[in-house]
Amino acid sequence: MKPIEGRLQTSEHILAKILETRIGDITVGISKFKEDSGLLEIGSTADLRALNISEIEGDVNNIIIKGLSVNKPVMDREAAEKVADLRKVPSSVKSVTIIDIAGFDTRPCRDPHVNNTSEIGRFKILGVEKVGADRYRFVFQVE
Repeated sequence: MKPIEGRLQTSEHILAKILETRIGDITVGISKFKEDSGLLEIGSTADLRALNISEIEGDVNNIIIKGLSVNKPVMDREAAEKVADLRKVPSSVKSVTIIDIAGFDTRPCRDPHVNNTSEIGRFKILGVEKVGADRYRFVFQVE
């Protein structure tokens, strides 16, 4: 794992949860990561380009500085279904890693993550663009 990869992955989880909480009716889509940035696609009927980006960044950074532990238990599918939404995990997957940001967010993910949110660094949204009907892409980085 590249040192920044886990930082980007974990910050993407925080961003997704904040968007779900603020907007409500969204669909968290794909995420991709480059050498020094990440992107997260969100489905929404609301125009997400109109969001106050500074407020969203502030919300993400407030979670980061709390120093929340990031647990990564591996569970059998039946146990994982009790703690997280597994609709996007193929039914053939019988062992699931759950990313649990203590008291904040729990979702399945197979990628590397930090052990504590304080390891992420400062989060910055580089842009939000419309990429299709009711589809928006958030591009972000951590410093």
